[in-house]
Amino acid sequence: MLFKRVTLFHFFGFKVKADASWFFLSVLIMWTLATRAYPVLYPGHTPDVYQFMGFMSLLGIFVSIIAHELAHAIIAEYYHMPIESITLFIFGGVAEMKGQPSHPKGEFLMAIAGPAMSALVGLFFWSSARFFDIYVHPGAGQKVLVYLADLNWMIAGFNMIPAFPLDGGRALRAVIWHIKDNMVLATRISSELGAIFAYSLLCLACWRIVMHGDTLSGMWIGLIGFFIHAAGRYAVRQTESRAMLAAESVTRFMRTQVASVSPDLTIADFVENYVYRHYQRIFPVVDRGRLVGTIGLQAVTALDKSKWQWLHVASVMGPPDAQTVITPETSAADAMEQMHKLQKEQLLIAKDGEFLGVILFRDLATYLSITLKVDQDRPVASSRGA
Repeated sequence: MLFKRVTLFHFFGFKVKADASWFFLSVLIMWTLATRAYPVLYPGHTPDVYQFMGFMSLLGIFVSIIAHELAHAIIAEYYHMPIESITLFIFGGVAEMKGQPSHPKGEFLMAIAGPAMSALVGLFFWSSARFFDIYVHPGAGQKVLVYLADLNWMIAGFNMIPAFPLDGGRALRAVIWHIKDNMVLATRISSELGAIFAYSLLCLACWRIVMHGDTLSGMWIGLIGFFIHAAGRYAVRQTESRAMLAAESVTRFMRTQVASVSPDLTIADFVENYVYRHYQRIFPVVDRGRLVGTIGLQAVTALDKSKWQWLHVASVMGPPDAQTVITPETSAADAMEQMHKLQKEQLLIAKDGEFLGVILFRDLATYLSITLKVDQDRPVASSRGA
């Protein structure tokens, strides 16, 4: 998201990652609770107790966010909307889906699953706090449980606001999608409501900073508003792009005039006659019309130059990769998502082993940029299948 992500662990088959911004947020949360919130709310304890309360609260927040996103992920998987990973970042967490939701019902249930789980987790913490209060001792641990219960209920309530991309906004999009039978139009409408909510948060942030001098909370409210607005606009553009490209196969954008090499070619000849003459990072290796591998600049530069005269492409090339070789029936939307996922500039196109051509990321990006500027209403015609 904002910074580099690291994988923390795997849970229920899902990869749980953390953005570097989450670690910054963790330190800030623990410090704020231990030095500001808890000493004001519950005076009379030592600094060590407050630090312990802050640490335990951070653990509870971590569990709460994972539970919220895991609920999204489980429902999404049930409705055949694969989740790639769960990522923690500065504004909480997100269950990252591979592609777009497949149908309104699945998205609606997936959207409300998160807030429902947060409400249940809040009930668990509240029940635990009551147990401590009645049967154990209403000490520091009980106060942490009360805080976590209130926090989860606040997360559930905030996320159910019908402002995309909050969970409530996603549920609203699913309802509009079901009624209008058009995901793109539903995304636009729910995103516009999300933008109104985002502007309201920005106004509230300015009011708190200017009228009350509350710079810290004002900045956080403003950042949340900015994130909601930016995420909503990105979702609209992504959905429009997906709808436009889903209707096209890769053959429309396929480049057939691409330099390919023979596996019998020496590395010296390959460099002299292909690398220096054709501006390609990857060259398909073709033998009698069949794709047998690929060779790139990285493989060549890793070799000792003294070996270029007698080494052949066949001894250096990599085998055709199922992830980077697609069929001509593949939709342009799936191709673009695959390139984005693999961080590749191009994919090879082949059918039954026969090499046909390549598709470039920049061609798809240029097509989208031009088409969306010329005719912004065109994607609205796409239907549920997009």
